[in-house]
Amino acid sequence: MKNILILSNFESYSINATTYAMQFFSGQSCHFYFLNIVKVWEYTTDNLMAATNDETLYDTILSSSKSKLKKKVAYLEKTYAEEDFIFTDLVDYDVFTDAIQQAVKAYNIDCILMGADGKSNFTERLFGSHSTRVVRKVDCPVCIIPDNYSYVSIHHVLLVLDQKNVYSSYIFDKAFKIIDRKSITVSVLRLSESEPLYKKEEVRQIAKDFDQSNVPYFHLSQRTDDKGKQLQIVDEVLHADINVISTRPTSFSSRIFKNSGVDELISKIKKPTFFLKD
Repeated sequence: MKNILILSNFESYSINATTYAMQFFSGQSCHFYFLNIVKVWEYTTDNLMAATNDETLYDTILSSSKSKLKKKVAYLEKTYAEEDFIFTDLVDYDVFTDAIQQAVKAYNIDCILMGADGKSNFTERLFGSHSTRVVRKVDCPVCIIPDNYSYVSIHHVLLVLDQKNVYSSYIFDKAFKIIDRKSITVSVLRLSESEPLYKKEEVRQIAKDFDQSNVPYFHLSQRTDDKGKQLQIVDEVLHADINVISTRPTSFSSRIFKNSGVDELISKIKKPTFFLKD
């Protein structure tokens, strides 16, 4: 049984991510943990003064979220009664990423799934501000679902590698415990200043892992001024059903957040994306 942690804040993009998850995992055996993390600054003195003598401060702060989440779980249990799904509601009051990391360890989570809210600046448009912190700080595969994205069957996966990443069967297996590799083909996008010396060995290993005789391999130099080539790669990305990115916090991620030019490419990706830490 797969253990999936879905971050739930009751916003439209969070609801959309839940709908995607139910369709993605249909026919599989899954235990879904829905986690809502309460923000202390959303509560005023009046809220706390309204607590009864029998309630603790903790209960008062969490009660509204607990009620909403229990209703959501009850709805999902009824809607997906024919599926082999288990639903558990979790509400916490803690530092955002700390609460998630604790849940990952406590419930042996295989993957975190969350929605992106489509805000205007780069990191928020792609990830959502909370999603950025999860990708960078939580030690678990993270799948981000763009707002308003509707589920389609997974047939083509784009593997994205950074300059300092070498393809690793071990790292990518974390995503393909979730994605069924039997029904897919893969392509590779390498983001680096030059093609790696080990390209042939890398492609050979990918072909072996995915039982694929030909692996399309694209290299995008971050120094190129060729916008046509950038658009060609973006077009290839947009034809994938899902992207799987292997990254290190100090390499690929840090350059994105520093607006290195990769952001222009990545901001155009509108597909579900797995992030794996190398």
